[in-house]
Amino acid sequence: MVALTEDRNAKDMETRKVQKLGSSSLFITLPKKWINKWKINPGDKIIMEVLDDGTLKLVAEKIKFNAGRKSIVLDIDTLKQPMTKVLTCLYSLGYDEIVFESKKPFNPKDVEEVSEFSKQLVGAELTESSENRVKLECLLDIEKIGMESLLRRILNIMSKKIDNLISLLSNQEVKEVYANQEDLRKIYLMLLRRTVGNKLYAESDFTKNSFVIVNASILLNIDSILDKLGDYVKTIKLEPNIAEPLKQILGNMNDLLDEIVMSILFPSVKRISNGTTIIYQIKNVMNDSFKNSPQLLNFYVTEILSMMEGALANSSCTIFLEDLPWMERNLTG
Repeated sequence: MVALTEDRNAKDMETRKVQKLGSSSLFITLPKKWINKWKINPGDKIIMEVLDDGTLKLVAEKIKFNAGRKSIVLDIDTLKQPMTKVLTCLYSLGYDEIVFESKKPFNPKDVEEVSEFSKQLVGAELTESSENRVKLECLLDIEKIGMESLLRRILNIMSKKIDNLISLLSNQEVKEVYANQEDLRKIYLMLLRRTVGNKLYAESDFTKNSFVIVNASILLNIDSILDKLGDYVKTIKLEPNIAEPLKQILGNMNDLLDEIVMSILFPSVKRISNGTTIIYQIKNVMNDSFKNSPQLLNFYVTEILSMMEGALANSSCTIFLEDLPWMERNLTG
């Protein structure tokens, strides 16, 4: 089992008297312990950040730009999830170096899947692969990519798709769309890394609340589709060979909703694993007994399941905000 060794900055609090310099300037001296720890010299630049709560934050420029690389080491034997299942979370949470370790030799197929999956994460690549260790690094400097730029790219892709739908309904020529769903997802993950990853430990509660808000939005959309599904079922008589599998699917979805909500409130590997199992069960029913269902009915069910799967992935990210014995973090670089 990998020991948890996270190096966080201790908060040394002390009181300093404000002194007067000249006729109007005020100053305070810098703590000697801080000066020695970070090797601050005369002439070095200090970045000052004024926060809304009255806090004045001082950061040495050389610390700001030479440190802050986040890494995480995971015991994959304890995690008991495919590596590809957690990569999205760790990428979104801002980790620059992701290491998987195992007492058993890694399956070459699993390593190949990680290598292929990393192509979906902009800037990420497999840099080390051995019998018991796999390492990915993200070389993307997300600070250089503005949030506005990412949002505009998402808006542009979706706007073109909507325009094409309108053209199709109007019997007009449909323009080719070069960006697909995978491209949109890459931008979305960069946006997550930009907005969430930067605040992982500075405001961990805010980070968790971000996932709560995202999932709440997803759940509202699911509720809207459930209403449409209910209205549809009222207008059509379903044969038993369709009605029974639908009842089974809805029962499983009810259980899945519970895992989604409870796992984000109380992060749990077991709940995420249960949720993943339920998703597989629903997909099996859909493939075996539901494939001959009416097209619109199948569409509603597929959409709901897709949203739930995304919500469960969001909930699973909160696991990595906890201090767990099978995880080793290093946020200091």
